[in-house]
Amino acid sequence: MLPLFYLAYGEGQIASTASGIFVSLLVFTVGCIVFILYGYKTYPSDRA
Repeated sequence: MLPLFYLAYGEGQIASTASGIFVSLLVFTVGCIVFILYGYKTYPSDRA
């Protein structure tokens, strides 16, 4: 997976490759999880 990722990065078409899509989806999912956890911890400030 690393040589394919390096080849795609060298061509400047990382977003149109399978590894680029996988990485972008992974970053998006982690960002959503962090945002949900942050909202869950900060929203009910007077919660027990």
